[in-house]
Amino acid sequence: MRQRFGSAVAVAVTLYVLDGSIRYAAASAVIAFCVWLVVDAAQAAVGDYADHVVFGLLIFGFVGYWSATGGPAWVLVPVALLGCWFLLDGVQHLRHGVTRDEVGVPYTHDGSPITGLPKALLVRLAEPFLL
Repeated sequence: MRQRFGSAVAVAVTLYVLDGSIRYAAASAVIAFCVWLVVDAAQAAVGDYADHVVFGLLIFGFVGYWSATGGPAWVLVPVALLGCWFLLDGVQHLRHGVTRDEVGVPYTHDGSPITGLPKALLVRLAEPFLL
């Protein structure tokens, strides 16, 4: 709880420095703190990857808000794909009972950063489909 509160304060300070609005910074910190509490409660109740399901649903909420306000459509597709991946990753890990401690593939980049890092990223992105 103390760590989440510290993170919310860091969000508030960062947004206050960037924007200068104390109301916006405080509201964002309260929202971030509440989201982290919901994520922690979901992980305690459901399992280790429940946070990915929550983040996927939050991203879908953002996509719905963005499309309702008439934001640029080019943002919707990549953000919706990101939400789909988070949701699929969380559901697949929960469905198969795989925790973060039991992840079978270590996410290391064997080789140079040019070849190894993209391979490790692709393995992680493909993991929900391979479970």
